[in-house]
Amino acid sequence: MFYGMVGYFIPLLLSATYHELSSEALRQAISLKYSTLEHADIQRQANRVIEDSWLPNAWAQLCPGYEAYLKIHGDTWSACVRHDNPSSILTPISLFGLDLVPLPDEIRGEATVLLH
Repeated sequence: MFYGMVGYFIPLLLSATYHELSSEALRQAISLKYSTLEHADIQRQANRVIEDSWLPNAWAQLCPGYEAYLKIHGDTWSACVRHDNPSSILTPISLFGLDLVPLPDEIRGEATVLLH
């Protein structure tokens, strides 16, 4: 029962963390939009938000289609962070061929804003 509770808690915690981190990285980037910083400097600030979080580096990975955690495409700004193999964090347990705590293929948080 303990493993079941932990097995559901950890993916939910990571999902909430990834959504919060992507939102915070995007918020930080948008707050710097009208500063004198170049896009590369804004990218570094967004990366720093994720790197300074409690997540180990191996648990914070880039999303497909992103060269960094922040993607700026015209007026559309997005931030995304994910983990592509949650079973490496929490080993699944099978009992009689049935997964007791099925984990998703990936855990991901993404935030997107269209600026005008």
